[in-house]
Amino acid sequence: MMMSGDAGATSADAGTPNAAWPTWRKGLSRWQWVEIPGSSLSKLRVTDPFSTDLVAPDGRIDAWNGLAANSEKGELYLACAGGHGDWAGNEAYAIDLTIEAPVWRLLRASTHAPDIVQFANYYADGRPSSTHLYYALHFVRAHHRVFKLSAGSTWGSGNESNSFVDAFDLTTNDWDAIGTWDAGTPHQGAINRPYAHDAVSDDLYTFFAGQFRKWQASNGTWHTLAARPSYANDDIVNASPSAVDHTRKHVLFTRNAYRVDQHEGLMLDLSATPSLSAVTLTGAVAEKAMQGQAGLWYLAAQDGFFAKTVTGGEVVRIDPVSLEVSVVATSGPTPPDAVNGVFTRWQYLSTLKGFAYLPRGNSNFWFIATD
Repeated sequence: MMMSGDAGATSADAGTPNAAWPTWRKGLSRWQWVEIPGSSLSKLRVTDPFSTDLVAPDGRIDAWNGLAANSEKGELYLACAGGHGDWAGNEAYAIDLTIEAPVWRLLRASTHAPDIVQFANYYADGRPSSTHLYYALHFVRAHHRVFKLSAGSTWGSGNESNSFVDAFDLTTNDWDAIGTWDAGTPHQGAINRPYAHDAVSDDLYTFFAGQFRKWQASNGTWHTLAARPSYANDDIVNASPSAVDHTRKHVLFTRNAYRVDQHEGLMLDLSATPSLSAVTLTGAVAEKAMQGQAGLWYLAAQDGFFAKTVTGGEVVRIDPVSLEVSVVATSGPTPPDAVNGVFTRWQYLSTLKGFAYLPRGNSNFWFIATD
């Protein structure tokens, strides 16, 4: 399916084949979609912690959850995903997309039923409660861990959330002890909280409790950068896609909840004295970049922000200077619409030169080549 735009796929755009790539990746043209057979999480059944049944709950993905990725290795992770009344399990999973036939594998099974408690930040065994992840799950190379930087709608009523930072150690395949990492206090605004991931430093940028903040990956410390505008409340960037332009040292939040009709976003300047400014997204399809719960990455090789909307295979590009929004012309089959947002289920994998995308719990991974 071809879509209008200025980043089309032509034979001249086809990337040089990499001998180490799996067969399904080789031969793709730039911006061509392909489905990866057998890569659905629904194929990995786990024991329901409250019974002996083997189940494959879609809520592990569909309940407002995202993924973390080791871009250089081509591996993706899911941990502690579920929450509210959707799924109590806090398992951890991984999938390597660089192999011929990628399948999910279980890294750690769920906390057992006697230790699972409702309305709690942690289960009785000291491991974090299952939760809606939104944008909060990220892989950090320096620590070889998957970090969950907050929890929104933990297992139970869905009203419980927190700013505790928990890390899953990929060497031991277990969670670090409670309190190992500094919490992002105060504990408010964890539902739909954005996190922009700096692909170079692994630092993360977010907003809660009236302040834009940085989580420094090297030592796990929090830093306050800038206050929200005086006209807005703490929902100003709720569910906003966000990404870091490391070259220009700024963070784009595409969706200012108070200026959606004006196509206004926010730019966080990461200079020595951080500052916040309003920016306007332009172009005939600017509204597509205002979509809440979409996925967003800044791709240095293409010098652009690329957003995955919830609609089929639609990808939009935001120019980092003019902020003009255009629809990327794609080819190949069309992925299904996303269920309950995209969040971080849109991940750039540098080793495969393209984006991995997981639309829903019962779908396979989809991949789109950028080279």
